[in-house]
Amino acid sequence: MEAYFALVRRDLEQLTGSWLLRGWAVLLAAPAVFLVVVAAREEELASETLAAYVAAVLAPLSWLVISYLAGTAVSGEANVVADAILSKSVTRSEYIWSKITSRLAVFMTVYLAVVVPFVYLIDRYATMNDTSLEGVVGGVVLVGVLFVFLTSFGIALSTLFRNSQYAVVAVLLTVAVSGAVLQFLGLKWMSTTAVIGELAETFRGETPIADQVRVLVVFTALSAAAVAFGVWVFERRDL
Repeated sequence: MEAYFALVRRDLEQLTGSWLLRGWAVLLAAPAVFLVVVAAREEELASETLAAYVAAVLAPLSWLVISYLAGTAVSGEANVVADAILSKSVTRSEYIWSKITSRLAVFMTVYLAVVVPFVYLIDRYATMNDTSLEGVVGGVVLVGVLFVFLTSFGIALSTLFRNSQYAVVAVLLTVAVSGAVLQFLGLKWMSTTAVIGELAETFRGETPIADQVRVLVVFTALSAAAVAFGVWVFERRDL
């Protein structure tokens, strides 16, 4: 376990020192501050403001950044992985689980650090607050589970592809195309784009609890499957 915690600490230091991660946090926070000011001065529905921020800022930026940082989690350190494991300083399980832990921790921290204050300020200062507490909590949780899924899926593909560029492109394309196709087929509870597109109704408390639970269960299961697949592939791949 000492090796596992050392790897988590090392990965956390690398991630927090990354200019990409810092830039992502700034690019998420700046529009959020702007929208709070607008919502306080203009007659804008709070639910529409929150949903527009997620659809236009949070989702596309996070899709790009998380896909890159998760997709390069393993394939981007091929030489380091081989040296560490062959020298028997760490096990395969310790290495892959450290990657999963550190990236989930960092991505969810950035997400919650930006979204929770933003939601609170919008609800408090918006001139036309039409949200409900249950709806806001549900919306934040649903977007959060999408973050977990994207991270898990990216790391899984990072173990599958030896070339980190292929892994990143595969994550980007698979998530985008599958979301659009599933939404077209009417399987909205399996579509990332559909979930995001209906957030205004969710924030207002108009989305049935059963629908929210179904989305939560589906993407939690997909995340677990992605993690299991990634661990299974990594423990059996040639270094």
